[in-house]
Amino acid sequence: MSVRPDFLDIHPAKAARVARARIAASYFRTETLAPDERFAAWRESVGVFLDARLAANDDPARFQGDVESYLLDDIVLSRPRAVGQKFDRPSGRIARDGIDSYMIQLFVRGHTDIELGRRSLHGGEKRIVGFDLGETLDSANGDFDILCAIVPRARLAPLLDRPDSLHAAMPSPESGGGHLLAEFLPNLFDSLPDLAPGQTGSASRALTELIATAFNGAEFAAGDAPALAERALELKAKRFVKDHLMEQTLGPDELGAALGLSRSALYRLFRESGGVALYIREQRLRRCLAELVGERGRHAQVAQIAWRWGFTDAAHFARLFKERFGCTPSEAREGGGARGARDARSPDPRIGDRRYEDWIAGLA
Repeated sequence: MSVRPDFLDIHPAKAARVARARIAASYFRTETLAPDERFAAWRESVGVFLDARLAANDDPARFQGDVESYLLDDIVLSRPRAVGQKFDRPSGRIARDGIDSYMIQLFVRGHTDIELGRRSLHGGEKRIVGFDLGETLDSANGDFDILCAIVPRARLAPLLDRPDSLHAAMPSPESGGGHLLAEFLPNLFDSLPDLAPGQTGSASRALTELIATAFNGAEFAAGDAPALAERALELKAKRFVKDHLMEQTLGPDELGAALGLSRSALYRLFRESGGVALYIREQRLRRCLAELVGERGRHAQVAQIAWRWGFTDAAHFARLFKERFGCTPSEAREGGGARGARDARSPDPRIGDRRYEDWIAGLA
């Protein structure tokens, strides 16, 4: 795939912007590397929270990409540009890195195609797309230039009417809050190098409030009302499960009683997740993995962690864990998780810097 020269050309001004910034700034780029090294460096860098791969017929030697980033209070604002590729965030990755934040993207150029259960969604140029990094992601981007804000869940969720419904939501950029956000993001990003440290708090508050306004005001077609009602009930059921994972008795009967739903109604809600029992088991396995590779569970016995998250048989838990993640609980702990892999990397001065990775990882 050829890269449009007006799309991914080299911009020395980006490095100059980062150099003069008065707040924390980072600029990662691949054009200074040998062609056959570029995509590997990119994949390792964005690998802090996403799995990336090129299409089967793409030549990695023709890859080019860069990421200009700023730390605005506790929000990571960046402008990634690269050739088209596939992005995934599987459940094992979510459990390992613990990054439970929202990602808001404005497509300056390019598009994304998202697979969400049985639904396929398309976000085109000038479109705002929301992602919940606590949910799995299966998407494919064309050549892209994106303005991206990664916001901690604890900061944005209290402002949202439907905090569990942001994943793959696309507020209109043509009216209301969506229009305000689409206008504000580019202006804010352009101003970041000149922003004084004392101004970051007010700027980040304005951004989070506009994001909430855009997604709270997202409109739904009248014909989607039944589907929207079922989606709201599904989210309520999944929130109940996540809040009660430590209870040994958690299962379809308890969930149905709490929500006033029959087993057949529960099955319909969880059909894309393989059923209630499978969804509960998946959430428990994720929590176990996150604790095994995190600080909290570093000195706890594997059996203790398994019991805490609802597994009463240690041997059965070990078998389920290996089937799900491809390694034993002890091997997962020894691997050290995503942070250990990043700490082991060797810095390469040719690519600028990769500080933005630490900011994103720090959101965990």
